[in-house]
Amino acid sequence: MDNPSSDQLKVLVVDDDELNQRMMRLILTREGHHVHIACDGIDALQKVRDHEFDIILMDLQMPVMDGVETSRKIREHEDGGKNAYIVALTASYLPEKGQELFEAGIDNYIAKPFDVAHLRQMLDYGLDHRKSRGHPATTSEGASSEGGLLMSIDVRAGIVLVGGDEEIYRELLADFVEKLPGKNEKIEQAFAEKDRDGLSRMAHNIKGVSSNLGALQLNEYAGRLEKHASEGYTFDALEGIVREFKDISQKFIEEASNFLALP
Repeated sequence: MDNPSSDQLKVLVVDDDELNQRMMRLILTREGHHVHIACDGIDALQKVRDHEFDIILMDLQMPVMDGVETSRKIREHEDGGKNAYIVALTASYLPEKGQELFEAGIDNYIAKPFDVAHLRQMLDYGLDHRKSRGHPATTSEGASSEGGLLMSIDVRAGIVLVGGDEEIYRELLADFVEKLPGKNEKIEQAFAEKDRDGLSRMAHNIKGVSSNLGALQLNEYAGRLEKHASEGYTFDALEGIVREFKDISQKFIEEASNFLALP
């Protein structure tokens, strides 16, 4: 790194595999970072109580307590205070599981096997996160910022999810923004026709795409709409959810369009 004194991070690696621990320690210390190792979720929680970390690299599949539950408990411990940037390490992550990760307080993920360049990118995000800590998060009016996660759109997460190519991300985002009003019309039509299956199907489609593009709040509301429609909620109860979804969708379109207008 160009400036080790300012770009040095305190990193916690949580992984039950000894070889993975050694590899991560070697890579991270060569990059100039301070590295702590936790062999499982319980060990990780104790280290978080004893130290403050800039970034936590969290294996999802561990015995005793998996990475999702460990991340959730870390966020509970932080209780809205200074929070670490948590990156999930997984060989089996599926985009439709993104909401579960976000709700647990996980900020981003790396799919195994990953290259050093991708890891460096995550460390850069962790560094930016450290620099911005202590300043209020900028979110849209009405957006939930619990855990710092439910912003209307997380561009950086979206770019990572499509492989780190901003040009491709912009292309996919623009296509989604263009098609979203038509999808919303189909949701309103399904609601008007009391077509529960159609309502659930359209919400599921939007949920999957929005998860891949970092549209966190839209993903949350689409998932809620899908769940309530498929679980047999009355249409009187669904009316409020459809209305909220429409508002969130419009907000997303505005914010995504603002981003796409940037050079």
